Amino acid sequence: MLTHPLWGIGEESWAGMAPQKKFALPGFEQPVEVFLGEELFEEDEEYDLSPAQLDAYAATFQAFVADAPRLLPELRQQAFARYQELYASFYEDPAQLGAPALHLRTPEEHFAYLQDVAYLRITEGQTLRLSIRYGLDTEHGLEIRFEANQLAEMGGIAET
Repeated sequence: MLTHPLWGIGEESWAGMAPQKKFALPGFEQPVEVFLGEELFEEDEEYDLSPAQLDAYAATFQAFVADAPRLLPELRQQAFARYQELYASFYEDPAQLGAPALHLRTPEEHFAYLQDVAYLRITEGQTLRLSIRYGLDTEHGLEIRFEANQLAEMGGIAET
């Protein structure tokens, strides 16, 4: 268990160390679950976050939230470009889709499919990973990795 001024009380959860409360993320409708540190895969490993690590994770999160007005348009644009490259040929073709085309023409229209945030993970090096249950690719989802408030990589969940 941990306690911290920003994170409050936290304990080990299904995917790592997590505060008991969820956090608002600008641009997203629902508060999100936050995980602190890398996910451990070995049964004998334990989470042992220091106060300095908790403070660093808090600073990373607060900087991200403060910089969200600059980051969200780029996130929307890159996610839409990914949609156009990988998915539009299917979702915009009624014959393949078996339903009317989605007619997604702008990053803002597409962003509606990115609202189901699975969780946010904050790790060393000012790294933040936003994992989304992507409505147009439920098998792989979408994960966006930010490093020092720069969008560094976008891919399926656990691919960044």
